[in-house]
Amino acid sequence: MPWFRLDDSFHSHPKVIAAGNEAIGFYVRCGAYAAQHLTDGFIRQDVALLYGSPALADSLVQAKLWRRVRGGWQMPDYLDYNPSAEQVKQERKNAAERQKRRRDALMSRRDSQGDSRVSHRTPTRPYPYPPKPPVSAGPTPIPPPVTEVARVNGKPARGPTVHAIAAQARTAITREGTHD
Repeated sequence: MPWFRLDDSFHSHPKVIAAGNEAIGFYVRCGAYAAQHLTDGFIRQDVALLYGSPALADSLVQAKLWRRVRGGWQMPDYLDYNPSAEQVKQERKNAAERQKRRRDALMSRRDSQGDSRVSHRTPTRPYPYPPKPPVSAGPTPIPPPVTEVARVNGKPARGPTVHAIAAQARTAITREGTHD
């Protein structure tokens, strides 16, 4: 898609200064419309009135940035700074042909290498997560209640090794107490 081009000294051109900021904002919006719709700088009256007022259009005509024509306005210098609709269409056609040649070259290179039954060359990877275990049909068993919690230094012991150490410590303490 083309863009609306303005000279870098546009901001200080006498015509721009004479038109005023509001009219120049209107000019830029209409210029962008012309570039997008490939009108070669022609602004239809209904389009112009969507963006601004007849008074703004008159300001641009008085500043000689626009010229009144049948059905709307013409930007007289548009084609001095912007490509014509024909040039844009030709550039698009050339780009499409260039891209098609590139895609065709990539496809033929891909098809000539390796197994032609493979539709792509991207390697497959295993699923990164292990499969979930099957859901059992029966109810989940409830563990029996804990009647006694082994403690180490007054804190609940955790894990089988800690439980074994705690049990040995309790036994040793109990034995020491019986010898007294």
